Amino acid sequence: MAECASKDEIILECDDLQRIILELNALTPATEEYDEAVEKLIVSGQLLDRLQSLLTLPISANSKGHVVAAQLLAELAKAENVRLILQKRGLIPILIPLLSHQHQELCLQVIRVLGNLCYEQDICREEIAECGGVQKMDELLKLFLTHSTSSLDIKTLSCAFLHNLLNGNEVCVKAVLKTSIVDSLRDLLENNATVSPRIAYFCVMILTSIAEIEGGREMLYKSQIPAVLVKVLINAPVRPVDDTKEGVFGLLSTLTADSDEVKVMLAESTIDMYLLRIISTLSPSEEEDEIELVKLASELIVLVLTGDDAMKIWFDGGDGLVFTSVSEWLQSSNGQLLQSAAFALGNFARDDRNSLIIIQRGISSALCKCLDQLHDFCSDNRTAPTIHALLSALRNLAIAPSNKQQLLEQGILKHLLPYIDCENSIVTSKLVGAIRLLIDGRPVEATYVGEMEVVIEKLVFHGDNEANMLLKGEATRCLAWIIKNSRQKKVLQNIIKHNAFRHLVFLVNSEHVIMQNEGLIGIVLLVTTLPEETKKASLEHKLPQVLTDLLNKEEPPAKETLLNTLTLLMELINIGMLDELVESNAEAALVSLGNKIVAEQDQGEKITELINAVKSSLHL
Repeated sequence: MAECASKDEIILECDDLQRIILELNALTPATEEYDEAVEKLIVSGQLLDRLQSLLTLPISANSKGHVVAAQLLAELAKAENVRLILQKRGLIPILIPLLSHQHQELCLQVIRVLGNLCYEQDICREEIAECGGVQKMDELLKLFLTHSTSSLDIKTLSCAFLHNLLNGNEVCVKAVLKTSIVDSLRDLLENNATVSPRIAYFCVMILTSIAEIEGGREMLYKSQIPAVLVKVLINAPVRPVDDTKEGVFGLLSTLTADSDEVKVMLAESTIDMYLLRIISTLSPSEEEDEIELVKLASELIVLVLTGDDAMKIWFDGGDGLVFTSVSEWLQSSNGQLLQSAAFALGNFARDDRNSLIIIQRGISSALCKCLDQLHDFCSDNRTAPTIHALLSALRNLAIAPSNKQQLLEQGILKHLLPYIDCENSIVTSKLVGAIRLLIDGRPVEATYVGEMEVVIEKLVFHGDNEANMLLKGEATRCLAWIIKNSRQKKVLQNIIKHNAFRHLVFLVNSEHVIMQNEGLIGIVLLVTTLPEETKKASLEHKLPQVLTDLLNKEEPPAKETLLNTLTLLMELINIGMLDELVESNAEAALVSLGNKIVAEQDQGEKITELINAVKSSLHL
């Protein structure tokens, strides 16, 4: 169509195009029939030529031609198999400038075309961004927000287009970060959440896409998006559960996880009452979507509690609504609530004063009771996270020495030790860590645990777990702590009997100073209590060479490690292992170490004396 086409020609052309639109509207998009119909229409290229001619006419000639052409293109672009064909015809650079015109109907149809073109098509998405489409939408959104006459339809379609444009495409999301679109989305969400669920949904999805890339979350924080999300939630009814509500929970959780400031903001808001209302209303439900919402609400509570200041606000000296509510969940038959209660209480227990209140109110006993009830299901992957949470809470309660005494008096070990047979490694690592803390500085309890052969057997077994280094580390450390805190001959005999010596050697070889010393102290105690048995184990596991290698490291061992190593060397000489130490070149290592210490002059006279004493003993 020529640029100077008459008004009558344009009207006739529009009538014909509208007939085609009606024919397509009678079909169902995303079906084989629809796609075939579209293919027939464009196969010759004549229809696309006609549409392109209309769109390139001066806008002042007759906007109806532009509107109808864009409307038909929007219908054609619903067919997945023609989107790239339309893109290759060069339509995107023609359409983008039309977004700046204030004719709402034209803008609406152009937005529809672009939104359909970029649906799951990164080539179209990135061309739109390259042609300035993101900047045009930034301008349009500002226009829609400042003009009360802007229809909900055009706002909704604008958000839908942006959702299709950004979904999974980092190039387009980064382009958005250079605009004020986030501020516009914030205002659209805040003002339309209750008026237009579709606008709210698309806004949340777009903001979620932005939160997923580097720099995105910072922009959302700057634009106060978390506060708006809280407002949207607390103004929403508990029912029905919809995609928007779940999306808000997901985005709010993402933004909360990375920001203690957001956690405090949530703790100071009234969102706790809304979350607890969701849980109390929906937790008895068996509807899948309502069960999921209870999960999201309870998990958000736990997430807020990972912030120290937020946790203190919700604890409120033991009178906080969240604290008292989650404590009651321990009586619930709802597995999700029980799990969330345990995680929440574990977070409250990070503070020693809170822990004391938790124990005094008998909540620790309730945690133990829950453990007893779940014991038979400890290897069930569905139950394991709840057991893990319960053990985490009890472990945190056991950290403060004053709390430990009360927990032991309540008989906590009798509730924990049956889980030593659990086959779930995540549960077992948390269990062993809790036991290790409970026996620290407690010789009676360390002996009680160490005399149980089944416990030592399992710790030795888990110490061989190369697939789970956390469990391996906890098990080997627990063995060393049993030795250190018990020191009873029967316990140490159990250690030797069940071949646990190699795990002490593993600790000595560790890169961590604390673990090195735990291993060294454990072996010293074994040597002095059971010299013959320990000598045999030391030879089997090449302990002299291990100690020599430790001394030969480029960086001298830490002071405490060095003292313990030298003490152990003296004990090994005393039980008749002189030849093996000489063979391992321990003397040369000591000479080299002595020179380093003299040069550094920071290890003290005691170590120098010990080095000389060991060297002298090696010459005997």
